[in-house]
Amino acid sequence: MASAISKKEIRRNPLAEWVGAAVRFVQTHRFAFVAAAMLVAIGVSGAAFYWYYQQRQEEEASRILGNAFAAIRKEQPRATGNSEDAAKLFQEVVKQFPKTGSAEEALIALGNVQYEAGQIDEAAASFDQYLRILPRGRFTLQAGLGKAYALEAKGDPQGAAQTLSEVLERNKQDPLAGEAYMSLARLYEILKKPDDATRLYGQVVETYPQTRWAQNALQRLTALKAN
Repeated sequence: MASAISKKEIRRNPLAEWVGAAVRFVQTHRFAFVAAAMLVAIGVSGAAFYWYYQQRQEEEASRILGNAFAAIRKEQPRATGNSEDAAKLFQEVVKQFPKTGSAEEALIALGNVQYEAGQIDEAAASFDQYLRILPRGRFTLQAGLGKAYALEAKGDPQGAAQTLSEVLERNKQDPLAGEAYMSLARLYEILKKPDDATRLYGQVVETYPQTRWAQNALQRLTALKAN
């Protein structure tokens, strides 16, 4: 049977000595530890408050966004909503809740509503705002297409082509990339750049076979060769 360890042996035990040194260190620096613990508590509380605040912001922004879309569809009970009402609500979301996902969606929707209402300058500005503040947002290519259509409607096909070229460089895998390439090729036709148009149409046929884009690209390739 092992004999009991004496107090003298305990004092010589490295682990016991380390524990004792740690206790003495904490006692000596107890004020610093208390301050550090307070700072951690404040940080955790701040993070929790920020999360709660963001959740509330998202909920309110989402509610207004839903009302805006309902105004367009006129699905609100006894509502006489229209695109003008929807545009005001979209603008409200963008201005009051700029850091929310709803604001990102609202800015795209605002540009679409403005374009359909014939407010081309306003639509171009909305899409351009999205591209400036959210260059890697969820709807970057959609914003690029919207801005390009608006610029083309304003008689600036060169600016439209440049916009699409820039957004496609960063969004080649986007589901709307096929449409963007087709639009860019069509703009090259307008700009009298048949070689660039032919190259892009061929790229669409190769990259997106069995799609509407590929069918349209084949038709344009046939027309270009005929010329």
